[in-house]
Amino acid sequence: MKIQSEFYRQTIRLAVPITLQSVFMALLQLTDQLMVGRLGEETIAAVGIGGRLYYILSVVLVSIGTGVSVFAAQYWGKKDTRSMGRLLGLGLTLGLSFAALFFAAVFFAPGPFVRLFTNDPAVAAIGASYAKLAALSYLPTMLTLLYSAILRSAGIVRVPMLVNIAAVLVNALLNYLLIFGPGLFPALGVEGSALATVIARYLEAGALIAFVYLRKLPGAYRPKELLGFNRELALPFLRVAYPLLLTELLWVLGETAYAVIYGRLGTAALTAMTLSGPIQLLGIGLMTGLSGAAGVMIGNLLGAGEAEQAMRAARRFSKLAFGGALLLGLAIALLSPFYVAAYDLSETAARQSVAVLLVFSLFFCVKVTNMVVSGGILNSGGDSKYVFRMEAGVVWTVGVPLGAVAAFVWHLPVHWVYFLLSVEELFRMFFGLRRMRSRRWMNNLTEGASGAGTQNLGQSFG
Repeated sequence: MKIQSEFYRQTIRLAVPITLQSVFMALLQLTDQLMVGRLGEETIAAVGIGGRLYYILSVVLVSIGTGVSVFAAQYWGKKDTRSMGRLLGLGLTLGLSFAALFFAAVFFAPGPFVRLFTNDPAVAAIGASYAKLAALSYLPTMLTLLYSAILRSAGIVRVPMLVNIAAVLVNALLNYLLIFGPGLFPALGVEGSALATVIARYLEAGALIAFVYLRKLPGAYRPKELLGFNRELALPFLRVAYPLLLTELLWVLGETAYAVIYGRLGTAALTAMTLSGPIQLLGIGLMTGLSGAAGVMIGNLLGAGEAEQAMRAARRFSKLAFGGALLLGLAIALLSPFYVAAYDLSETAARQSVAVLLVFSLFFCVKVTNMVVSGGILNSGGDSKYVFRMEAGVVWTVGVPLGAVAAFVWHLPVHWVYFLLSVEELFRMFFGLRRMRSRRWMNNLTEGASGAGTQNLGQSFG
């Protein structure tokens, strides 16, 4: 009973700040969309497209951050802070490379990317304008994600949460001032929304890094400590990180293919999917703390060699995920008509928006279970190659083919297309839970980094 009480106490301590940070981010997107929604359906669809390009990069950066966090959590459990500094340096090098590449592509040529998602010239023009300005936020986003990953791996979750909440509030205020232009402020419309995001991202990254160095927190390393190359650390990290990166790249390409399918169904369908975005983000955000807590707590246990405790924690986290999401999904279904009513939409767009949210609520408990099992539990033991095969295989053999057939052969409405695309989540849950029960994901990654070879802790128990 004492062990169980400690588990829930530590889960709450880690999960609540992560959840609050995610919820505030979702509320920011919701506020943005409500403001932009006053500019018309075309603008809603355009901002959804522009945000999609940012989303692709953020998923790549999150995968790098996850790789850093997986190793850092185990190094922290082993009290090896020196390796954490070198690990952060590797993450920053990779993150900067991708951020610079995406920035150059989107800032200098946004048009071709935007036109992939829509045939509507007006939507494409607005989306390109938004995406070009939003590209300026890529660098600070990378810095924030990686420094937050290091802090969370050490169990420090309040600092990134508080900095993020402050940035969200600044962003919301700047959105109002720069979109509508009250008083002396210019009314910049959709470009004002993008500019507000850029300013808030730079303030967030600057404040977080300043706090890390002023308080001497994990991450406050000198340039020499960040740049010191260590082959024994780099190779195990890359062996775990590259499948994570490939997983997220193939997954986000699959999600992008879904967005292209929605865009080809018409502006009303694209608007419906865009409107569902903040609610999906809010719902996932309310449960994302479980995934973050699972990654940190189980990673610490594996790094300390406590395999049986790690397995018990994995079972508890998977049950919490499914049960909590089941209740939250019901609430989303009940409240979705009231949310859609807040927008000035055509009858078709409103009806499709409610239907899409009902489909999301139906699959919500499955989505959250997959997030916790794959993103938190399996990755905490460095089982990224299996996660890569599972995620990529399901998206490209089930999701994309079903979506394409539903949209272009059967010509179904957007909510039925979304329903069939979501069937892939059921396959992912089956394979993920089966892998978790096998214990083959339970690796002590710090043994590999010290030259002794990665130790599989599940062998003695499975």
